Amino acid sequence: MKKLLTAKELRKKYRPDEVLTAIQETFTQRREQIIELFSSQKCPLSRYKPRKQISLLETNNSADREPAIEIADTLQDAVYFMILPKQERTRVTQRLRSFEAKIVENQLARIDLLLEDDQLGSTMLWAEKEVRRKGSTRRRGLEMAFEILRVIKSDLEAENRYWNNVSRSGYLTGLQMSMGEFFARLKAIGMNQKDQITIVQQLFDQFEVDWDQGDRENIKVSLQQPALDILANRKQEMRISTGVTISKYLSKEILQDLSDLSILYKKELRRF
Repeated sequence: MKKLLTAKELRKKYRPDEVLTAIQETFTQRREQIIELFSSQKCPLSRYKPRKQISLLETNNSADREPAIEIADTLQDAVYFMILPKQERTRVTQRLRSFEAKIVENQLARIDLLLEDDQLGSTMLWAEKEVRRKGSTRRRGLEMAFEILRVIKSDLEAENRYWNNVSRSGYLTGLQMSMGEFFARLKAIGMNQKDQITIVQQLFDQFEVDWDQGDRENIKVSLQQPALDILANRKQEMRISTGVTISKYLSKEILQDLSDLSILYKKELRRF
């Protein structure tokens, strides 16, 4: 049987931690630059600042920066992809997705191996007829463990289907995956379509983003709409629970914990 690589071995093969570190460092280095851009009078955001009373301890300047800071912080992943050349952007996205897909595939295979042996943990491994007559001879604790594995398997199967059907990665994929919250926030403050396009153009000019002229002229179709669609689909899928609400061996609290973990798992896995 082909060896199933562990999560640690997969991390060594695909090196996702290098990318995550680079993402954090890039954003830390360029965050103030983005805030300054968004705070400037030439930026459309200056026309959408919320009206509010300024406290005695708060200056006009700090109040003006708040919307810029809030929106800049939605671009933590996106900034890294902005500074990469097109081909490198594609390679990084493909590498991260390969890691994510392989993690799911291998973990699912490991659980399948455990669940395939219905006598694992039985006290009567040599008495098949006795086991059939009396039912499972596993202790309740083991039955709980196997029930948890079945719930996790259900989630992993859903994730495996997602990765088997995920769209092909392109040089805009990293930006589309990471800019949904940015566009959603602009929409939430009432920014019109023209100003949203302008702020993206200013941002991309600031970082000299490498992308085709056709996409540059059609930001709505090539970037904005795909990013918002991805965000909407992601939020909808995050609301889907494990699908197991009643269990003979697991309490409602444990099932809820598994559902919460499922949401976190999906959120992390589908980041790129």
